[in-house]
Amino acid sequence: MSNTIGSAAIGGGNLRVIPGGALNEQIAAKERADYEAREAATSEGNDRNYDEVAQFIQTKFDQYKRHRNGSSGWTTRLMDALRAFNGQYDAQTLAEIRAFGGSEIYARLIAMKCRGATSLLRDIYLTPDRSWGINPPADPDVPEDIMQKVMMLVEGELAAMQQAGQQVPASAIRDRMQQLTMAAKSAEKKAARNRAAQAQDKIDELLNSGGFYKAMAEFLVDLPLFPFAVIKGPVVKIVPTVKWEGGRPITKQEPRLFWNRVSPFDIWWTPGVNDIEDAAVIERSQLTRADINDLLDLPGYNQENLRKVLDEYGRGGLHDNTDNQDSERAVYENRENPTQNVSGMITCLEFHGNVQGRMLMENYGFTATEIPDPIRDYMVQAWMIGRYIIKIQLSPSPRKRHPYFITSFEKMPGTPVGNGLPDILADIQQVSNATLRSLCNNMSMSSGPQVVVRDDMLAGGETGNEMHPWKRWHVQGDMAMAGGQTQKPIDFFQPTSNASELLGIYSRMGEIADELSAIPRHMSGANPGGGAGRTASGLAMLMGNASKMLQTVAANIDRDVMEPALTGLYEMLMLTDTSGMLTGDENIRVMGVNVAVQRETQRARQLEFLQITANPVDAQIIGIQGRAKILRAISNEIGLDGEGVVPPDDQLAASMQEAKQAGMADAGGEAQGGQQDTGASGDQGPRTNISGGQ
Repeated sequence: MSNTIGSAAIGGGNLRVIPGGALNEQIAAKERADYEAREAATSEGNDRNYDEVAQFIQTKFDQYKRHRNGSSGWTTRLMDALRAFNGQYDAQTLAEIRAFGGSEIYARLIAMKCRGATSLLRDIYLTPDRSWGINPPADPDVPEDIMQKVMMLVEGELAAMQQAGQQVPASAIRDRMQQLTMAAKSAEKKAARNRAAQAQDKIDELLNSGGFYKAMAEFLVDLPLFPFAVIKGPVVKIVPTVKWEGGRPITKQEPRLFWNRVSPFDIWWTPGVNDIEDAAVIERSQLTRADINDLLDLPGYNQENLRKVLDEYGRGGLHDNTDNQDSERAVYENRENPTQNVSGMITCLEFHGNVQGRMLMENYGFTATEIPDPIRDYMVQAWMIGRYIIKIQLSPSPRKRHPYFITSFEKMPGTPVGNGLPDILADIQQVSNATLRSLCNNMSMSSGPQVVVRDDMLAGGETGNEMHPWKRWHVQGDMAMAGGQTQKPIDFFQPTSNASELLGIYSRMGEIADELSAIPRHMSGANPGGGAGRTASGLAMLMGNASKMLQTVAANIDRDVMEPALTGLYEMLMLTDTSGMLTGDENIRVMGVNVAVQRETQRARQLEFLQITANPVDAQIIGIQGRAKILRAISNEIGLDGEGVVPPDDQLAASMQEAKQAGMADAGGEAQGGQQDTGASGDQGPRTNISGGQ
């Protein structure tokens, strides 16, 4: 099969095929010509020119696109992955199959593996069990007012002891101070845990309302399919919300945080970076005229440029900054061909990267307070439509980081782009396709006899094209041959069927795909066949092994997506929160790998712990309230409301006190008429004062 990219140049009945390298050179030459044309327009001072910042962004986009479409890029890999998922051959392969006249069947092996991988990952990140949490500070500082109260208490006790004429040693004062400080620190640790739990609920509410989990579901579909997957956020959007006041709906425009999945086809970044955090990023999106009209009412947007966009592009739309795969991609995604753009969509580029301060001050009026040093570069966010920048601002991120989080199914060191299952299984998919096509072709050929017709022996009017039972054949000439044999005007033979051998090859390719992808076929609902998969426990073991194989993938998601995304949200909340719920000492805890490995094991161990500690000795150690804490934790783990199942601590304490009083009353009734106990009551424990006495 020729390793070239076919162009659609057909003239005089000839198909012209351009090698991939030559085609890339032609694309690069066109982009250079476009760039030079824009530069020439700028030098002539045309009022329709790009300004300096817009020209800078457009030049960057051309560079990034040229890299991605070149031999070192990955646009072709993205298209190959999309075809494999949809079960479609590329144009050249399909033409060769049709020239042969064979079957066009496609073995959707990669699609099955992608669905299996997505299902496994959904069980980790999209279940009621959170795959993340917030750890309170391990050693929180005791608030200053509490320490002052501790000091006042110690001083009061010391004054009372001295007034009573008691001598208080310095060691007793130190011990009492340490005792109260430890009690205050223990109380502060408990308060920090409560604040962290409240912060978890608050962040989870923001993630739900902002579409994070919906974006994560789409992200998990992309991850095994493409060389990389992208999730974006948080992004602040002004959205209408309805609130009811006095039984009447009141619509208000309020800011909210949102997350969304970004298609790998619509994002470009700095070539050659090792880590995506170090890259400048450009995202391409499609807006409607209504979207741009809504921006006219929002602060921060360049109203003059917005009106120019509506005037110049608002009627027929704008489709620029195209990629050479846009039309074919639209077919596979069941969307309108962007080159036709009947719907009037308007292309917008969103840029996140560094721009020199001088350019920002001269073109967009940034002040010296915002740009202290005009020679330095500053991280900005800019939105550009055509040649107009409709909004530009300094990045609000404390880390000066763009809001895009990228990882791969199989990461490769030194590059943000890794391998998806189509990259890993490309050879196996090709062999499976060829085998399945050969199987269909062979079954078709061997399904009935082949017929040999001697046209020179047929009588006039006989063509040999019609056959049916009891047909009478009229022949002419002598049918006798030398040696007494008879020559047949019509003869039949049966082609050999290779179905069994081809099916064996196809099954073996499926087994190899299981090994290479670490996604066994039973994960997609297929019959696992013999071996361990024949029993329920054996099948559970196989599924557990598959989950272990995906630990690396879960670690990629935890490290590259969950942890930085949640940390960014936490930092944004720290900048805007006025409730004092967070102190800044908390740590984001991501547990995707732990969930993948230990979920069932951990639950089993928790139940075992609950049973083992159900004895009188442990009951004396942990007490009623400790047992209640264990029950609440395990109830929450198995999907029950721990607070609803187990009474709160104050109610337990009241019940314990009532039980003690009832026991004392019973004991007093039994002791009436007998000798009274003159000892101290059993429920009065020793109280340690500053002098250490009882």
